[in-house]
Amino acid sequence: QNYYNILVVEAKAGSGKTLLALSGALKLIRHKVYQRIIYVRNSIESLDKGEDVGYLPGLEEKFAIYNHPLMDSLDYIIRSEYKKRSQNKKNQESSELDDKEINLRIDQMIQNYSIETMWVGEMRGRTLSNAFVIIDEAQNMSNKTMQMVLSRIDNSCKVVILGSNKQIDNFYVNKYTNSLTTLLRSTQDNQELVNIFAIELEKVLRGPITEWA
Repeated sequence: QNYYNILVVEAKAGSGKTLLALSGALKLIRHKVYQRIIYVRNSIESLDKGEDVGYLPGLEEKFAIYNHPLMDSLDYIIRSEYKKRSQNKKNQESSELDDKEINLRIDQMIQNYSIETMWVGEMRGRTLSNAFVIIDEAQNMSNKTMQMVLSRIDNSCKVVILGSNKQIDNFYVNKYTNSLTTLLRSTQDNQELVNIFAIELEKVLRGPITEWA
């Protein structure tokens, strides 16, 4: 809702938190409430040895992996909308799009909705305005990193912060000390400067394997 400056979402894996945040952002862009969408994801990989980005060949490949949740959500939205339109037509077309067409439509949506991705390492000194800002994987951010990211954002923005304390991949934080937990605690107090609200998503939409895992 528009009167919340900051919305904190704590959710299970596969509950659709990135998809839900992106869908809300797209709607507000269409209604011209905000001018752009900014997706921020911390550069933390799996704790398992050998799975860090240092093993990828180049700079672009290293940081492209952090945008996969965003791209997966765009892919899902495009396929769902196309399938729905196809089913509503009398002369039904194919309900599936090939990968080339999907990629073209994703690129077009990124352009039309002014969707940007940012790495936390490039945010210091910047000012973000007129944007719906999605901060993903907050459980992997330290309080200092989250403080730095939030201090980039002016009063013309809405911020949605996503995370799951069951998916911590940062050696230097735990479920008690990460920024997601800190922000969830802060929602219990009255804030004079910002309206902050927290919700929890418990239903796993991805499937039974994800829920079991």
